[in-house]
Amino acid sequence: MLKFCRRLRLTEYFADKESEEDDSLVRNKSTFIPNTGRNKCLDDYIENLSNYPLTPIKVNHNLTKGEKSALQNLRNDKSIVIKQADKGGAIVIMDSDYYRIKVEEQLNDSTFYSEIPDNIDHLVKRRMNTVLNKYTTATTEKEYDYLKNFERKTSNFYGLPKIHKSKEIQSAINSQQNEYIKGAKPTDLKLRPIIAGPASPTHRLSNFLDIILKPLCKYVPSYIRDDIDFLSHLPKIAPVHARLVSFDVTSLYTNIPHDLGIEAIQYWVAKHRDAIPNRFTVDFILDSTKLILENNSFYFNGKNYLQHRGTAMGTKFAPTYATLVMGFLEQRLYQEVQYKHTEPLFSSIFVPSD
Repeated sequence: MLKFCRRLRLTEYFADKESEEDDSLVRNKSTFIPNTGRNKCLDDYIENLSNYPLTPIKVNHNLTKGEKSALQNLRNDKSIVIKQADKGGAIVIMDSDYYRIKVEEQLNDSTFYSEIPDNIDHLVKRRMNTVLNKYTTATTEKEYDYLKNFERKTSNFYGLPKIHKSKEIQSAINSQQNEYIKGAKPTDLKLRPIIAGPASPTHRLSNFLDIILKPLCKYVPSYIRDDIDFLSHLPKIAPVHARLVSFDVTSLYTNIPHDLGIEAIQYWVAKHRDAIPNRFTVDFILDSTKLILENNSFYFNGKNYLQHRGTAMGTKFAPTYATLVMGFLEQRLYQEVQYKHTEPLFSSIFVPSD
């Protein structure tokens, strides 16, 4: 009711005002509420509406008491971990110790992660403020407020089980032929690393950078937005001997070296400078990218970690970043390889947008 009344007052307040030009790409939500006394009819209507007795709507639950109790017991059971499978939508229930060991197997890989003694969120905040204050002309007042003023929270790490790649699980599925598959702890199960940081110190900067860089994706020749876009790229007629081939990059997000990523961003920004507003200089974009890549810290099982290779699967600009890196490598490949084929080739690389 309060939100509805606020919308009424805002509509009346701005009805006779010309909209101001604002180039802000992001902004914090406004809490402004116009004062009363501007329109007596509106004031009377809102007062009557606010005083009108509302009867709460009774909601019938679609779960029985036993089912709700069972769900609550599962939620409170610390001996198990329940996760959605990486592919297919299946639900996976794992022993919590087994899950912890599997996660730590990944986090102990010094190629990608390292344990750090303390939480560094306050340092990351300071570093981001330094970047924002260095490029004062890059952001509007509302963008600056959005990037700087918000409640921060440390990122958490979790893994989605890749049951579709586990031979032991596939064997159990084939042998049991049941909707519910029960098996021993598979030794070949891998997890997709997810760093959940919806309120991390760099989350909003990542979102801002994603908005800035996303227009460059359309210039990547092999960029496919989604399955519908893929169908539109298929030729109407193909030779009889044509082959449709797909390739998958192993752990794409975590395998992109920072130097390569920075080089790719610089390449696309320079090549299509007119696709990005002039106030976003190359230095601002590159420094912002470095800040996000080099300060991806998170928490798991009582310990703090830092990712020092690749980008987090969970940060907003990761899909756009990966698309531009793959497009850059593709351009480099085209320059180095001389094709011997006399007939045109059709190729595409699909990088998910979410």
